Amino acid sequence: MTGIDPTVLQQQWVHSHEEDTDDEQVFRPASYPFPPSRGRRALDLRPDGSYGERAPGPTDRPEEAGGTWQLVGDELELRGSDGATETLEVVSAAPDRLVVRK
Repeated sequence: MTGIDPTVLQQQWVHSHEEDTDDEQVFRPASYPFPPSRGRRALDLRPDGSYGERAPGPTDRPEEAGGTWQLVGDELELRGSDGATETLEVVSAAPDRLVVRK
């Protein structure tokens, strides 16, 4: 996918694992009515290029991290404050649904 509007990404996204496929992950806005779950990964992509992340840890307690993000073509690059980088290939992006390749 090309031509992704980065402003569409600037919100808090929560992993909607119920909608995942074998090769894609789906994220929804935090306001989405999710069914109960033991824990969900959340990405807060802020307009200033910073991001916060929350994910279930090994004991199901949320662990938080953060760093910077940028959109390069159709790749969402997340660079943690520890220097680790994660790249997510964006398949589609709309205000109510973000799909990335696993």
